[in-house]
Amino acid sequence: MACSSPGETSWPGEIRTRARAAATAEMPARVSTSLHTCRRSAIEKGEDMEQLDRNPCPARASAAEAAHAGPKLDRSAIEAIVRSGKRLLVQGAMGIHASDGLSGRVAAVNGPRLVGVGTISAVLKSEELLRAEIRRARADAPSGFIGLNLMAAINRIDFDNYLRISFEEGISFIVQGAGISRDVVKECRQAGVPFAGIVSSGRLAKMYEKWGAEFLVAEGAEAGGHIGDVDHPLPALLADVLAHSSLPVVAAGGIDAEDLPSYFAMGAAGAQLATRFLACSDGDVHPNFKQMHLRRGEADVTLITSCVKGMNARAVRNAFTEALAAGKAFPPRSKAWFYGKEGFFGRRKACIECLATDVCLCRASDYRKSFCITDALLAAAIKGDVENGLFYTGQSVTRIPEVSAEALPSVQDIFDMLDATLAAAGCELATSRIAST
Repeated sequence: MACSSPGETSWPGEIRTRARAAATAEMPARVSTSLHTCRRSAIEKGEDMEQLDRNPCPARASAAEAAHAGPKLDRSAIEAIVRSGKRLLVQGAMGIHASDGLSGRVAAVNGPRLVGVGTISAVLKSEELLRAEIRRARADAPSGFIGLNLMAAINRIDFDNYLRISFEEGISFIVQGAGISRDVVKECRQAGVPFAGIVSSGRLAKMYEKWGAEFLVAEGAEAGGHIGDVDHPLPALLADVLAHSSLPVVAAGGIDAEDLPSYFAMGAAGAQLATRFLACSDGDVHPNFKQMHLRRGEADVTLITSCVKGMNARAVRNAFTEALAAGKAFPPRSKAWFYGKEGFFGRRKACIECLATDVCLCRASDYRKSFCITDALLAAAIKGDVENGLFYTGQSVTRIPEVSAEALPSVQDIFDMLDATLAAAGCELATSRIAST
C-alpha cells in the first residue's frame, strides 16, 4: 500500500514545471563541442565508434561559461583547506531525487572545522531537472563547492549528456562510481573540471592517480546503495588507499559523527555522509523516505542483489526487499506519471534503458528476473511507498538518534553537531599528512 497522501499526487508535475522554468532562465553558453554531438556526428558519418570511445571528443567550456562557473574542488583547493586546519564534509549523492534540495545547503556551510561540499546525483534526471537542480544549488551557495555524481553503469548516451550538462553549468567536480573509465578522467581534464574516483582498493586508487584524478573517495563496505566490496570495511580500506596514493582522500561509508576524529587522524582530507543527510529536515525527498530511516536496528538493514550487474546493495528491509530475496521479479512499468508524455530523453516505453545494455540483469533476462531499479527508487523517493519502494541506506542508519521526522535536524544543525563532536574530541586537524607536506 502506498503511503503518500492524495494531496501529493501532483508532485511530479510540480517538479517538471519548476525544472522547465529553471532550464529556460539565463541558459549558460554551450560548450563548443558536446560529447553527445560528437558521437551522433560520428554515427552519421559512419566512423568507427570504438575509435571514438578510445579518443573521446573534447568538451571545453567557453569563456562566457567559465564566468558563471563555480569554484573548482581540485587537489590544490583541498590541500589549502587542510592546511587551514579544516576538513571537507561531503554530502554523498543519493539517486533518483533522494538528495535533491540538499547540495546547495551543504555547500553553503564553511564552519570552524568543516567545509561543506554538496553533491548532486545525475541518475535518471531529465536535462531540465538536472539543470534546475544545479542552478538551485548554485543559488544557495554561490561560492560553494557543488559536484555531480555519475554512475559508470548507466546508458552511455545519458552519461555523455550528463557530463556535457555539468560542464556547461560550471560544476565544481565530477565524482564517479559503479565502474571505472579512463576516458571520463580525460574528458574532465580537457574541460578543466576536477575528477574524483570512488575506489574500493589501493590498487584502483593508484590507477586513478596515474590517470589524472584530483582526489579520491574511499568507500567502505558499510556504505548504502551499491557496494564495491562487502569484505572491505572502511578503516582497512582507508589505510590501503592512503598507502597507495598521494592524492587527498575522502573517507566514506557508514560514517557517523563519532567516527570523524579517527578517520581524520588517519590522514583523510574529509568525510562523506549520505545517510545522515537523508534523515534531515531539509531536502525534497518524500517524508516517508525520511521516516524509513528512523528507529532502525541491525535487523532492519539488508543486502540485496541489485539489477546493476548483480552488485550487492544495502537497503532498509521492507516488503520489496523480502520479495526480491524470495526470487520475485519486478518488470518495468510505465513512467509517464513522472517523466510526462515526452518520456525520459525521448524514451517512452516501460523500460527506459537507464542502464547500459550489458549491465541490467532485468533487461538481459527479458524482464523475467530481477527488478526495474527506476520504478523501485521512484516509488521510494517520490511516492513514499514504504512497502514497494527501494530505500537505499548506509549502516549508520542504526545510529540515527531521532525517532520522528518532526524532530529531524537541519543541514546547519548537522554541521553544528559534527563540529561539536570534533571540538569535544580535541581533534587537532592540522596534523594530517597533507598539512605537513
